[in-house]
Amino acid sequence: MKFNPLLSLNIFFMIVFCMSCTDDLNFDNINLNVDPVFNGPIVYFKLTQNDFLEDDNSTEIPSITDLSDFEIFKPTNIRENTIEAVIDFEVANSFDRAFEISVKFLDGDGNLVYSLPDLQIDEGNLNYTFSHSIIIQNSPTFVNSRTMSIEVHLMPSSNPIDASISETLEFRSIGTFYLSF
Repeated sequence: MKFNPLLSLNIFFMIVFCMSCTDDLNFDNINLNVDPVFNGPIVYFKLTQNDFLEDDNSTEIPSITDLSDFEIFKPTNIRENTIEAVIDFEVANSFDRAFEISVKFLDGDGNLVYSLPDLQIDEGNLNYTFSHSIIIQNSPTFVNSRTMSIEVHLMPSSNPIDASISETLEFRSIGTFYLSF
């Protein structure tokens, strides 16, 4: 049988690794934060120029309102343990008109529990972003939210909406929720 120096070297390193020194591990000194964070989409919509025109294609509709379910706080353990919510918005406006978007949170009876500052979207702004943090300790009624009301206001302008020109307003919102147990 031939002597293989590579095999001998491998055996030597395996013995060294198996016999290496280790200290006892003390897990009592570890400061480990395991509070969950989760995020997900809240509301998405895409409006076209036709959504802001009556059936005659000449009369403008000044605002559109939508109510969406907001059930994140429906489970009691989420409602009782959320410490912060961050809502991020992205809007792409290809219209040559400005928009104002109002976002309100309502309880199960339709009562206002929280209102965000109005979003002012300039004409042609394809990259509008806005982030809003809600500290639950400062706004405890926010966890009673069950519905999200979004109202899109078409701002007055000398540029009328043309049904033959394709324009869109794309809105998306994402929520990040921080919990502590």
